[in-house]
Amino acid sequence: MATATSPKSDPCVGVPPDEPRPFLEHLEELRRRLLRCFLWAALGTTLAWRYTPSLLTQLIQPAGQVVYLSPVEPFLVHLKVAIFSGLVLSVPLLMWETWGFLCPALGPAACSLVGLLVPVSIVLFLAGGWFGWKVLSPSALKILGSFSGGVMTPMLTADHYLSFVSWLILGGGLIFQVPLAVLALAWAGMVRPAALLHHWRAALLVILLASAVLTPTPDIFTQLLLAGPLAILYTVSVALSFLVRRRSAITV
Repeated sequence: MATATSPKSDPCVGVPPDEPRPFLEHLEELRRRLLRCFLWAALGTTLAWRYTPSLLTQLIQPAGQVVYLSPVEPFLVHLKVAIFSGLVLSVPLLMWETWGFLCPALGPAACSLVGLLVPVSIVLFLAGGWFGWKVLSPSALKILGSFSGGVMTPMLTADHYLSFVSWLILGGGLIFQVPLAVLALAWAGMVRPAALLHHWRAALLVILLASAVLTPTPDIFTQLLLAGPLAILYTVSVALSFLVRRRSAITV
């Protein structure tokens, strides 16, 4: 005679087979977000491809003239410029998708704060990219070119030059995110503004290391060009974090 299985001994009792599991839901949501990010980037690249010749002219202008060493290099350069420009164009949508994925895991107050910081972060990233393009690139080329001593003739290849400029643009966009990062940490209570001000020597060391990582060349001059604005942004961030902490204390 068959005995009925005890409900307590069967782990499947009371759990419908099609019940959604939170972890799988997160994976599915992440898959959808990543797919949309890929589509936004592809759409931005498609739009940028039409304007690649004019963009390439603007990017090469600080160097004056570049050369290519391979028959396929012009096509690859155009493709790289289109992809890079497409990613820059899609930054607002990529950040929006990221915020949409993280927001459910945050509290209402944190979610509202992130919603306010996302547009500011986009503006700062674009401003930093413009700074890297219009300020850092010409200055770095002038300083580095001065070491030729008049006995070396520059022959910059298009691929190497555009990689150099792209790194400076990306580095400029990233360093302009420092104020938001410091403000978010101060608002969350993870750092104290007084501690940030007290440990300015350690912060300066981190700034120099970050500049060394973000610059495409190992020379100290390009690193200092990037470290200067980063140090200024850090100082502004510390001042703003004092205001954020004071306001949060008043609110409490």
